[in-house]
Amino acid sequence: MQSQDIEIFLQLARHRNLSRAAEVTHLAQSTVSKRLQMLEARLGYPLLERGKGHKKVELTPQGEAFLPIAERWQELVREAHEVSRAPPRRHLVIGTVSSANMTFVPELCRRLWNRRPRVGYRTISLHSVEMYEEIEKRSIDVGFTLVEQAVANVAVTPCFSVPLIGVRIKQRGPRKVDVRRLDPETCVFVPWGTRYLTWHDDWFPSSRKPWAAVDNPLMLFTVMEHREQWAVAPRGIAHSMLATGRFETFRIDPAPPERTFFKITHKTPRSSAVAALQAFDEELAGTIHDGFPDIYTDVQARS
Repeated sequence: MQSQDIEIFLQLARHRNLSRAAEVTHLAQSTVSKRLQMLEARLGYPLLERGKGHKKVELTPQGEAFLPIAERWQELVREAHEVSRAPPRRHLVIGTVSSANMTFVPELCRRLWNRRPRVGYRTISLHSVEMYEEIEKRSIDVGFTLVEQAVANVAVTPCFSVPLIGVRIKQRGPRKVDVRRLDPETCVFVPWGTRYLTWHDDWFPSSRKPWAAVDNPLMLFTVMEHREQWAVAPRGIAHSMLATGRFETFRIDPAPPERTFFKITHKTPRSSAVAALQAFDEELAGTIHDGFPDIYTDVQARS
């Protein structure tokens, strides 16, 4: 289909008059009729109902259905032409896991916005495993995952590790708790990755399952309301829970394994993203160097 044929159809749909459509498109009426017939032949169905000797036209049911498609087509053509006129923009699609969104990613995004020249971004929340699939498809340019995998076209770089600590309703309990004194059934369980799952299975019998389990750490803020409940959380999320005034933290002995964030990118990123990824790496390094609660803040000292 040609853009001019779409424009002719849209003008006919708008004015319902052959003469007026010819006038607006600066074409002869015979040309308008011929181009429309060619469009109908390509589509395989009639778009207009024509009365012999009448310049007024009406859309067929197929024409009514095709109208929004033609409007979208025209908008896409307009956007395609604007690409050549618009200055190049550095823009990235960033895949993140929920806990990253609650800790270092907001600071990283602020840095991308404040950088000159600015780096545009769009974040997409994904699970760690599906992040690799989206990188391979180039649906996202860079991602933060908690799972290290060997995938042919994906480059994996460890960023930093985060300690996991205990969280419970404020009750002035002991600041350090032997893991064997914790009741697995009253734990609000969050699957913090394969290493944590191994640690959990090693210390708690399989016959005593948690009554509550959530897959989004944000839910810890609302579902924990009883003194006997406890949870394990990355230190940055625990710090955010402390800020509400409802919770306190404690150290677990022996401690769960630290949680490692990995940065993943495609080994051959799209050419338009190379410069943006370089700027991204600089701002990520600055975010980690300057510190944020998930890495450097001792929440026990603050509580």
